[in-house]
Amino acid sequence: MEDQLSELRHWMSHGTPRQFYTEIAYKITPHGFVAEIDGDKVTCYRIKRQGGFLGLGAREIKTPVLVVERRGEEVFIDEEHADPEFVALLISLLQAH
Repeated sequence: MEDQLSELRHWMSHGTPRQFYTEIAYKITPHGFVAEIDGDKVTCYRIKRQGGFLGLGAREIKTPVLVVERRGEEVFIDEEHADPEFVALLISLLQAH
């Protein structure tokens, strides 16, 4: 897992957090994930719909699967919110680039 996190740090260090966000946001959406950016922090969430009847009135449940933040020249990944399956998916999507 540490190798994968190191690879993500490398990808994010090539540009600004906004560029990283733009790169991944459209790639992860078809897989049931969304990305949000707040300043220099990019957070990816797994989206699940829960409840409702025939899709009506269902709530969206957002679970963080990756939190990456750039502080100066360093990139930090919150390992507590780094889902190994999502990280592997994201790396494969970035490598297909």
